[in-house]
Amino acid sequence: RKKLYLLKMRSFIVALALLASASAFSPTILRSRSTVSMSVENVDRRDMLAKTAGVLGGVFAGAQAANADGAVSLATMSRSRGIYGTRVANLAGAVEKGDFEAVLAEKNAFVLFNNANSLPKLKEAKKVNAKKQEAIFAAAAAGDKAALKSAYADYIKTADLPNPVYKGKDAAYSQGYSSDYDWRARTDRGTIYVR
Repeated sequence: RKKLYLLKMRSFIVALALLASASAFSPTILRSRSTVSMSVENVDRRDMLAKTAGVLGGVFAGAQAANADGAVSLATMSRSRGIYGTRVANLAGAVEKGDFEAVLAEKNAFVLFNNANSLPKLKEAKKVNAKKQEAIFAAAAAGDKAALKSAYADYIKTADLPNPVYKGKDAAYSQGYSSDYDWRARTDRGTIYVR
């Protein structure tokens, strides 16, 4: 009796499935009519051009020139200050010896370090450092060792250069960077503490 019930149930489910699949493939006929009506306003060429110009003027009125200000982000400023500031600070030995060629060879480091002060609140410091930078290169070009030392010392005082690089035991027990994307990676400042 139970088997007969299961057999009837199975055959009912199969018949229902066949009916559903057959109705899925049967075409449906929809008869709906849509009317298309076209109308044109009486518009002459002058009115059309005036409307088009008005629309384009409205679209472009809100458009402004692109303002890509990536050079002023804190990340690029700290990168520039770190990389080029270290190069400027490393010139102390060359200035002390009176090596004018080494100072003149690092002119780009001075320029790029000064350009790191691009925030509006640092514009005045940028101007001051640019004048002091010119004094350094004027002394180096003239070959005046005393003027170079005083101009470099004055520049270092106001430039707020990075701290000295860790040396010896301090370097072994310090954490200078945390990823390969940090500007300190692969430099003397890039120390990693390893247990």
